[in-house]
Amino acid sequence: MNDAIGAAIKRAGAIMEVTFLRGDGTGRLTNVSGAQAAATTVNVDDARPFRRGQIVEFINNSTGILVDGPVTVTDRSVSGATVSVSAAVTVSDDDGIYIAGEQSGAAPPAEVTALGLPAIVNSTGTIYNLSRTTYPVLQSKVINASSTALDESLLRRLRKQLMVETDVQSVEGFAYVTNWDQFDRYTEISLPFRRFNDMSLDLGASQSMTRFEGRPWLLSWAAMPDVIFMVRMDAIVRGVVRPFSIDERINAQWIPGTDSFSIVMKAYQENVARVVNQTARINNLTVPTY
Repeated sequence: MNDAIGAAIKRAGAIMEVTFLRGDGTGRLTNVSGAQAAATTVNVDDARPFRRGQIVEFINNSTGILVDGPVTVTDRSVSGATVSVSAAVTVSDDDGIYIAGEQSGAAPPAEVTALGLPAIVNSTGTIYNLSRTTYPVLQSKVINASSTALDESLLRRLRKQLMVETDVQSVEGFAYVTNWDQFDRYTEISLPFRRFNDMSLDLGASQSMTRFEGRPWLLSWAAMPDVIFMVRMDAIVRGVVRPFSIDERINAQWIPGTDSFSIVMKAYQENVARVVNQTARINNLTVPTY
């Protein structure tokens, strides 16, 4: 039982990490890439957020109508950008892949899960039902890299826009948040000039390499590969209504034919942006080969 609960906590931690770094509030994991008919292997925009055993549905991102599923994820290929599922599905280009049960399948996708960085760090639309146009203080700084590779000028532009266009007096307390892909690109462009003045490189890059202009560079497997976030560390906090724990209102259920029981574990929480305009991101960077 302890082992099972420990495994459940690890899975929940992975879900929370994916939600925070990718979530738009709807439970969408990624989109289908190209129409596919009666296929058990589906091309997707990004296979990183999937794991074996997940139950997913394919939903039209505009209408919210259920297209296919639910099906179980049986495998994934990050390099091939594919997801294998337990039964053949027929889907269209840019259909969304959602965690099963998050959306009704009969109405436009609604915000039913915690907001993640993609939803919080934005310059258009609404947040918490408030218009960013009506309230400019809710606008993040967003730079579109337009499918160019990361360079230091883009990072400096991001920092400069924060300091010039908001009330930020310094970038103390800020951090960058990325996938390993963009960090590898950063080390690629920074190593040439560091090798002449950083003696720690004789044994490989030290942990201090995970910084830019003194700011920490936080890494996660779940982060989107073509985006770099720059946020003030206390700008976003997790508001917890119910911490992750066993739901005592639902009795343990015996699983027939086994010596085991099922339980329900729940958490109710939201990622709350306290100072939205002190967050920023670079979109649409080219992604180094996996």
